[in-house]
Amino acid sequence: MADRSRGTVRGVDAATAVGPERVDPELLRSWAASGMEDLISTTVFLRRQLVAHEEVCRRVVAGIEQGDPVACLLEDVRADSWRSMLTEAVKGFEVARHRVRLVLVAMAIEEGMSITDVARSWGVSRQLASRWVQESADLGG
Repeated sequence: MADRSRGTVRGVDAATAVGPERVDPELLRSWAASGMEDLISTTVFLRRQLVAHEEVCRRVVAGIEQGDPVACLLEDVRADSWRSMLTEAVKGFEVARHRVRLVLVAMAIEEGMSITDVARSWGVSRQLASRWVQESADLGG
């Protein structure tokens, strides 16, 4: 059960919620910086995949407008690998983004923000922010 006034989750003070033993703030900063660099890399990769996806879509549209059979179009654009490459790029981006979010939430809690403050700063519900705080507790373990 959460206590909104004190920033607690299930009776645990949010300031101590980062792992069984608190994670060193400098270590959190290091994780945040490297996580952001990873997020930037996955964003660049995703952007490249999206550009390639757009080009393939334009080729498919041109083929459809010319009356080409769909089977030929899908084979020509290698739809099997095209779809999976984009899906994997999106998944990689989501994983990196979530990892960074958890580290930033852990840092915010370590710096004294309440769960309500975290929720407001990210524009999410307090319940979701509470879940992120709980997930961030696994960072140290």
